[in-house]
Amino acid sequence: MEQPSSALPKLINLSVAARQLGYQSTGPIKKLISENKLSPYKLPDTNRIMVDLFELESLLQVFIPENKEEQDNSVSQ
Repeated sequence: MEQPSSALPKLINLSVAARQLGYQSTGPIKKLISENKLSPYKLPDTNRIMVDLFELESLLQVFIPENKEEQDNSVSQ
């Protein structure tokens, strides 16, 4: 999903970002920020770190098993 260049970022806090990716804690999100894979945002008058939902979703990848036929056979048995 591409974010239009004129659109403002949709900011979410780290807890929400973690839940979006299926994590229970914010540790993996903080790691993505420290590895420069995700940009942190700070709002005025707060120390809370936020991330852009569109940027977070752009990190998602589709999982396709290497050998789908072999996996289908193991499920049907």
